[in-house]
Parts: sequence; C-alpha cells; structure tokens
Amino acid sequence: MTDREKLRSIIRQAVDIHLHIGPEIIPRKYTVKELVATERGKLAGCVLKNHFYPTTALFTKDDTKDLQLYGGIVLNNAVGGLNPEAVYATALVSNRPIVVWFPTINSEQFLRASKYELAPEWLKGKKIPLRLAKDVKSVIVTQNGKLTASAKRVVNAIADIDAVLATGHISWQESMAVVKYALEKGVKRIVITHPIYQRIAMPISRQKELAKKGCYIEQCFSMYSIDKIPIKKIAQQINAVGANSVILSSDVGQAFSPAPSQSLYEFANLLFEQGISLDELKIMLVSNPKKLLSSL
Repeated sequence: MTDREKLRSIIRQAVDIHLHIGPEIIPRKYTVKELVATERGKLAGCVLKNHFYPTTALFTKDDTKDLQLYGGIVLNNAVGGLNPEAVYATALVSNRPIVVWFPTINSEQFLRASKYELAPEWLKGKKIPLRLAKDVKSVIVTQNGKLTASAKRVVNAIADIDAVLATGHISWQESMAVVKYALEKGVKRIVITHPIYQRIAMPISRQKELAKKGCYIEQCFSMYSIDKIPIKKIAQQINAVGANSVILSSDVGQAFSPAPSQSLYEFANLLFEQGISLDELKIMLVSNPKKLLSSL
C-alpha cells in the first residue's frame, strides 16, 4: 500500500470534530442529508456546527447509519449567549456526547476585531442586512480577568452532562480562565478551538500548558485554506505540542470549500510533506477524536 493509499485509509476512519452545516444564515455546502449522501464511506463521522442553532435536532438515527453524526451548540446571541438551559436542551435530544462551543461570531474578542458581525464575503449570494460589529451585543465571558457568573453556570452544565467544552472564538486569556474553572468542576473533554487563528493567537507555551492538563489542541484545515496560515507554521505547532494532544479537523462546510473528507486528506497530505508521520496523523485524525467523543 502506498503512502497516499494509507492516508486515504486513515481519512475513512477519521471523525471530523468541526464541520459547519446548513440550513444557516451563512450559506453552507450541505444539509445533513446532503452531507451523508456525499460522505458515506469516506469518513467515519462528523461533529455538526452551526453559529446560530443547535444541531442535535437536525438529524435522526436513520441519518447516522452510514456516517456517525454528533451535534452541538454554539453559545452566540441566537441561543441566548451563555445559556445553560440551551445546553441542557441540546443534550436531551442526543444519545451521544455533544460539543458546546463558547461564543464565536458574538465573542467580545471577535466583534472587537471585526467591522461587521458577519463578514460580507461569507454571505455571497444572500441578501441580508449587515449589522456593524459595534452595534452587536457581545457575549461576555470574563470581567476583570474573572469568569462571569453566566460563564460558570454554562461550565457547570457542561460538567453535569459530560459534554465536550470547546473554546470557540474567545481570546486565549479567556480560554485559560474557562479551562481552569472547567477542570476544577470535573469537565473531562476540552478542545482549544484553532488557537493558531489570527484573532486568537494563543502562545505555544500556553497551548503546551493546556495540553499537559489534558486538553486537546485543535488544528483546522481552514486555517490554511481560508486564513492562509502557512502549513509549515501549523506543523511546527503540532510538533511543539505533540500529536497525542492534537486533533485535526476540517472547519469546512462553507459553500466554496471542498468536502470534509477531501479537506482532511489534503490537510493530512500537506502535513505529511512537512514531516508529520502517518502514525501521528492517525492519532490526530482517528484516535484522539474517538477518545474525545467516546461514551465514558
């Protein structure tokens, strides 16, 4: 078997923990049924993400026969921000662990760095009013460096239901505070969402610190394909943190992006060319996501 064939085999076993799904305000490549029809046999599973709506109710048991699907919720304004009741409700309609992302488009950090709440280039072909970021209420995670009461209630809910906590687009300083409290409360599954992203830029020293505490560090294909971060820099971060603490995901689902299986294959191939071994790629694409999402 050639190295390329081995990579294809790894991708067929992979679980993509970060895939954007429609229907959504932002144009998306797939609905659930379209995703399953396209990706059956090409991936083992996907975690479905939507910036506005919980995704656990978007699919049924029948949809998961050919592709394992996991749902979740992003704590943006559309679901009431840091709303523990929304977290509980999302979990109630799932027989698998859910992923709870802290705010993305409505995080204080993201809005401060943006002109619009939704970037115009995200909305090609859709005519919806653009809201200026300065006019949008941000979801406040910390005040004076300390977690807000709402943030603590959400973390408590995540601990109660044994969900995956993902940090979303909050600042790396906020992520440190969230993780500290989450570990104190017994949260077992934590993902640091694409810390290499320019609007987060978590130092490597902090990533290594969190990895030692049991967190998974996420590296996404979209950081290379959309945000133009050099693949060499992504490989350097993986090597610094160590494959045992890294998960590779696609973060695709945009109308213009390749399918997740193709995105992950291209990502893996690029990293292989940077010296990341096949064994390391399998750990980051197969073993670690399955550990993260296993029923404890």
